[in-house]
Amino acid sequence: MNYDDFDQREKLEQSRRRARNEAQRKKQRQKLMIKRATIIIVMLAILGLVVFLLITLGKAIFAPKENAATPDESVVTATEAAKPEIVFNTPEIPDDKKTTGNYSSNNGGVYIYNKTAFELFGGSEDSAQYYADAISEFKQKAGDDITVYNMVVPNHTEFGLPRRLIEDGTVSTQIQADNIKEIYNRYSADVVPINCYNKLSEHVKDYIYFNTDHHWTGLGAYYAYSAFCEQTDQKMLNLDVCTEHTIEGFEGSLIDNDASLRDNLDTVHFWTFPYETYAMRTDNMGEQPYETSVLYEEEGSGPYSYGVFIWGDGPLFVEYNKDLSNGKKIAIVKESYGNAMAPFFTANYEETHVIDFRYYSGSLAEYCKDNGINEVLFINNVMAANTAMQVDRIRSIF
Repeated sequence: MNYDDFDQREKLEQSRRRARNEAQRKKQRQKLMIKRATIIIVMLAILGLVVFLLITLGKAIFAPKENAATPDESVVTATEAAKPEIVFNTPEIPDDKKTTGNYSSNNGGVYIYNKTAFELFGGSEDSAQYYADAISEFKQKAGDDITVYNMVVPNHTEFGLPRRLIEDGTVSTQIQADNIKEIYNRYSADVVPINCYNKLSEHVKDYIYFNTDHHWTGLGAYYAYSAFCEQTDQKMLNLDVCTEHTIEGFEGSLIDNDASLRDNLDTVHFWTFPYETYAMRTDNMGEQPYETSVLYEEEGSGPYSYGVFIWGDGPLFVEYNKDLSNGKKIAIVKESYGNAMAPFFTANYEETHVIDFRYYSGSLAEYCKDNGINEVLFINNVMAANTAMQVDRIRSIF
């Protein structure tokens, strides 16, 4: 045997074996790689399927039902559902369809129509919010023990000036119902809105506002009081059991805006009651109160006739019904519009505490606590409710 040949063959065989072995190892490596790749692909497929199932399940659980609201919308809907919508009825104001008037030469914010002066109104969403925030602030400070009511009173323009003059641009003023509704819808606390608008709207043909003055009449105030009674489920005082009195020749706060107003002076109507009342009046903060009557029946004609109601403005005026012993007490926080309405509350409350925020100083919440008062009514005319200075004055007694 030729060793050289053998060696060559052996070397060749070794080389072949190495080649075969290398091929086998390569094939094994390829199989292993394919196996690993297959496992990875399968795992990825399984993972993808799991993710898909989780997403599908999540959508089924958390997606809103058809026509359902989003979470935020659900909260709003529930809140709105808890508050019944306040509807304002459009007043049917007598109108001959042709008469116009004129702006006052003394005050561009006053319009003269049929020898009657009308204060024009301008408010905004911001001013409505500012007032609503103030009333809400007191409710939050007062807590659950005190029920807080709020009544915003429209002025004569809303019920005496024909709407066509507003709609055709002859008179520049805003519809007050829209502003009052904004206020009533913007409370951030549990404040009870008192809608006197509709009751006044029902009586536009009655003498509910003065011709020469910015206030309402005693009759207008009575209708607002009756609205309060209806909305708080109380029996209202019947004017038929009261005695009516009048003061002729009232020259109101707007009389100098046009000469024609001198031909249309007002009459102040007020009523005394079939029960015995008295009042404790405080003229100035820090002074001792003194006993007086609820109405200043000796008031005469002229510019001060509206003062018959609770003797005009003052920081504190407490009315008492001697014939009533129901233990009920209420605080009325007001400007001068509240004067004509406050006396009627003596029919329902043993004590009626009338507080004029323009002159009173101190804490309203503490006053209520000290005097056992658990009902508070804020009453403001729409002009005051949209005047920041007046709202700041209200806040000053919180």
